Amino acid sequence: MHIWTQVWELMQSSWVAMLITAVAAYLLGSVNTAIIVTGIYSDKDIRHCGSGNAGATNVLRTIGKLPALITVLGDLAKSFLAVFLGQLLMMSLSNGDYSPDMLRVIGWYLAGLFCILGHLYPVYFNFRGGKGVVALLGMELILDWRIALISLGVFIIIVALTRFVSLGALVAALGSVGLTYVFRRFVDGDGEATEMAAFCTVLLGVSVLLVVLKHIPNIGRLLTGKESKLSFKRSK
Repeated sequence: MHIWTQVWELMQSSWVAMLITAVAAYLLGSVNTAIIVTGIYSDKDIRHCGSGNAGATNVLRTIGKLPALITVLGDLAKSFLAVFLGQLLMMSLSNGDYSPDMLRVIGWYLAGLFCILGHLYPVYFNFRGGKGVVALLGMELILDWRIALISLGVFIIIVALTRFVSLGALVAALGSVGLTYVFRRFVDGDGEATEMAAFCTVLLGVSVLLVVLKHIPNIGRLLTGKESKLSFKRSK
């Protein structure tokens, strides 16, 4: 049976499990570390500081290095927790005879997607959150640590050369989609797992698309030469 047919049947037979997974991951993703940490350290709303983005880069620029580090760790932790919870929920609540590997993959990607969605549009903070880069990295570390580390390396190199965090994040995120297909099909599947490779690539592509769309203002500023460069000095 083709994997797309199996997924369709899973959606029909186990929609409750998928709904619970999506809601749980979204609620976890909505816990925005940048907003919480900034409130603790400065009694301010990070969305009213600097660039206005509720993310680690803006925390670094406006609050400091330690709060930025805590923000990164917090966003990684919630992404890890969401993805592992997605696996647990799908494997324990799904109805029907499906392979553990397929349920695990569906749980990972579904939870990762909705965790990122929660980070972008957090229900606890008037649906105004960050841009999902660190949450995406956390998801990828669980999905395939090799791809995550390559993407992180690409990000570091681009930021080191250009000092544009947004450019590094976009290139790394888009590159991870192609790497997913290559690793799934040629490295792990020996050229035979074409359908699973395409399936995983599409699922990750949806999450990456959300991150890219959130970066549209940054893309505009990059094209016009108005994007801010990374600095370890706090903005006044």
